[in-house]
Amino acid sequence: MANLRIKYGDLELKNPLVAASATPTKDVVHMKKCVDAGLGGFVAKTPSWDQLEHLYPSPRFYVFYPDNVVAGKLYSFYTNELLCEYSPEEYARQLGEVLPYAQEHDCRVIASIMGGDDKEWVKMAEIYDPVCEAIELNLACPYGGDLAGNKGCQVGSSPDLVIHILGLVRNITKKHLIAKLPAEGGDLKPVFAALATLQNVSVHTIHRYTGLEIDIETGKPILNGAFSGYGGPWEGPISRKWVATAAQMTKLDITGGGGIDGWRDAIAHMMVGARMIQMCGGPSLRGYGFFTKTIEGMDDWLNSRGYKNIDEIVGAALPHVRNIREVPRKDVFKPLARVDNQKCIGCSSCVDVCFFDAIVMEGEKAVINQKLCDGCALCTQMCIPQAIDLYDKDQLIPTCWVGARGRKGEKVRKIS
Repeated sequence: MANLRIKYGDLELKNPLVAASATPTKDVVHMKKCVDAGLGGFVAKTPSWDQLEHLYPSPRFYVFYPDNVVAGKLYSFYTNELLCEYSPEEYARQLGEVLPYAQEHDCRVIASIMGGDDKEWVKMAEIYDPVCEAIELNLACPYGGDLAGNKGCQVGSSPDLVIHILGLVRNITKKHLIAKLPAEGGDLKPVFAALATLQNVSVHTIHRYTGLEIDIETGKPILNGAFSGYGGPWEGPISRKWVATAAQMTKLDITGGGGIDGWRDAIAHMMVGARMIQMCGGPSLRGYGFFTKTIEGMDDWLNSRGYKNIDEIVGAALPHVRNIREVPRKDVFKPLARVDNQKCIGCSSCVDVCFFDAIVMEGEKAVINQKLCDGCALCTQMCIPQAIDLYDKDQLIPTCWVGARGRKGEKVRKIS
C-alpha cells in the first residue's frame, strides 16, 4: 500500500491534502469537520480588524455550469466571499480550541494572517503563533487594497515587500511560514527567487483571480455589482505552470492551489513539484466528503500504478517540461492528419476548422490533402466522432491524453 505521508518544511502531514483558507474553515465547528474528513491539515480563514472586511454581502455565490459540478467537468465558481467573520482575537480563541482535537487526529493546523501595515502584521503574528503549527501569509487576496491598506495581491507581487513582511513575522515566530502568492501578480519569478534566499519558508501558488459577469438583459453586474473572486478547475493548468516554474527555479517546498478539483488535479500538481495541495471549491460545492474522496482517489491511483509513496511522484513531470524554444518545429517534426473512413460520419466539422484548406468533402467522407496539411491537430480536436488522428509515417502521434483533464469520461461530442 502506498504511504501518503509527506514532509513539508518542518511539518509532517499524514497526506498532502489540506483545506484552503476559505468557507470550509470558517469557524471551530467547520474546522473540526475538516479534521474529521481525514485531511492532512487545514488553513484557517484570514482575520482582520476592519469590520467591513468580515461583514459579508448576500447573495455572494454564483456557479457557472452547476451541472458540470455534478458531472465532474469544468465549471467556474464566482464569489464575493471576504475574510473571517470574527475578530482576530475571537478567531484565534477558536483556533486554539480546535488545535488539540486536530493534533489528536494527526491533522496540521495552519493559521492565515494578513496586515495592512507593519504593526498589523506583527500583531497578527503575535496572536496566532501560540494557536497553530505553521503560518500562511496571505500575500494574495485578490481584493487587495480595495478592502483597506496595502494588502493581498498589492504586496504579493513585490519581492521587496514580500521579504520585508516575512522578516516582520519571522521576528515573532519560529514556525514554518508559507508565502501565498497572487494569481494576478504578473511575473512571480522574482518573488520565487527572493523566497529561495530564506530559511524555513515555502511558497503557495496561486490564489484565485477576480472577474466580472454581466446580466446582459439588465445591463448590470450579477450578485452585488462588484468585481468578484473567480476560480474553478479551469484555473488548474495556470496554477500548475507556476508550481512548475517555482520548482524549476528553486528548492522551495511548494503548495499547489487554485483549480484543484479532486485527486486528478492533486496528482498533476504534485507531478510538477507540489508537496502540499490546498483545495476549496470542490468541497464547497459538494460537501466535506469530497475531501475524503480526493484522498481516497489519490491513494487508489498510487496503488494501482505501483507507487510506494508520494515522494515518488513529486516533480516526476519536471524533466519533461520544455522551454518553448526547445519544442521541435515543423521543419524537423511534422506529423500529418489521416481520416478513418470507418468512423467518419460526414459532418464536415473538420472542413470548417481547417485554416490550411487541406480538407474537403468527397461524397459523405472527409479527405485530407497531405501536401496542404500543417499537422496542427485542430481537426483531431473538433472531429465529432474522433475519426481523425495524426501520424508521423505510420506512428500514431497522441493528440488526446487519457490522463489529462477535459476528455477522460466525456461522452462522444454531439452534433449541434
